[in-house]
Amino acid sequence: MNSPLRVAVITNIIPAYRADYFRRIFADSELDVTVFCQRAIPGMNLPSIHQTFGERVVEVRYTGAARERIGWQHLPWRYLWRHFDVYFVHGNPRVLSNVLVSVLLRLAGKRVVIEGQLHTAGSNPYFEKLRLLWWRLFRYVYLYNEREAERLRRMAGFGGATAIGMNNGLDQSAIDRACADWPAARLTQWQQDEGLSGRTLVLSCARLESKNRFERLLDCIPALKARHPNLLWCVIGDGPQAAELQARTTAAGLRDNVRWLGAIYEENRLAPWFLSAQALVHPGAIGLSLLHAFGYGLPVVTHDAGGQHMPEFAALTNGTNGRVYPREDTDAMTSAILAAIDESPQLGAQAKTLAQTRFNTCIMAARFKAMCLAAAGLGGRP
Repeated sequence: MNSPLRVAVITNIIPAYRADYFRRIFADSELDVTVFCQRAIPGMNLPSIHQTFGERVVEVRYTGAARERIGWQHLPWRYLWRHFDVYFVHGNPRVLSNVLVSVLLRLAGKRVVIEGQLHTAGSNPYFEKLRLLWWRLFRYVYLYNEREAERLRRMAGFGGATAIGMNNGLDQSAIDRACADWPAARLTQWQQDEGLSGRTLVLSCARLESKNRFERLLDCIPALKARHPNLLWCVIGDGPQAAELQARTTAAGLRDNVRWLGAIYEENRLAPWFLSAQALVHPGAIGLSLLHAFGYGLPVVTHDAGGQHMPEFAALTNGTNGRVYPREDTDAMTSAILAAIDESPQLGAQAKTLAQTRFNTCIMAARFKAMCLAAAGLGGRP
């Protein structure tokens, strides 16, 4: 290319966990990327970091209901129309400006890429059908992972679409640096200081709210203790269900087997907990927590109802890098956790390899570029 490809990304926010992904695409000399986004999503606790990227980001005003139930972004329409070669538009039709700007650009012969999740846990099936009807107007669809892209290509109305999965993940280089900061001697001393020596540690990391169903894991602990009397379940996170879960722990006589750690955000403080555990267990809908665990070489245990999970569930293969169980079967959940503990070294090694080679921000940036090139008619596949 003689000059960089001019790319507009129209989205809601740039969340903190996507910082490395955007740093990488902004740094690509063959792309000139500008992001149009709002300051925050009302009603959602997602910190936005768009201000750290200076002139690469244009902040727009948002009008609408909380949690994007219905809304509108006040975009600079004329500037968008005149200055870009490729347009990525967030594929949420509840933000009505997304629908209008994408359709108008498409009708004008512009190169438009729809970006989003093919399926979201708990989504309304009728609304999902409506969203996909809108998506069928476009030749280019950028999805959360390659499994979603394969599914889309097989769906009616998408036979001619170019679909690429970004393989959504985290900044694996930051996780690897955090691991390097905890060599064996330091980690052993930390475990002694925390009273973890000789304990079989199972970890959870998520907000304490009803959708994550942590009470189900409390029900498993007596049976887990029968095999591992030294079992300790450590929970990273805080939320509205904290007091209720702690009261249930006390009432069940499990205070010696459960530790509530509260919210921890810094990677270097999270690292020793992940490195000391045998498995991460998540009874609710799992998303990026799965890739976070994989990045540390930690197998994941969760239920097998794929339609109730976020797209990142596609990275889990039962018996290879984690274990799954029927969603409402407490005995099967216990068995899956025990199997993951027994097989932790093998499952964890496979999990880490997957995070390092297929699901991370480096891979995401490469696939974003591939989609830009494909939409611009310059080839490009990841």
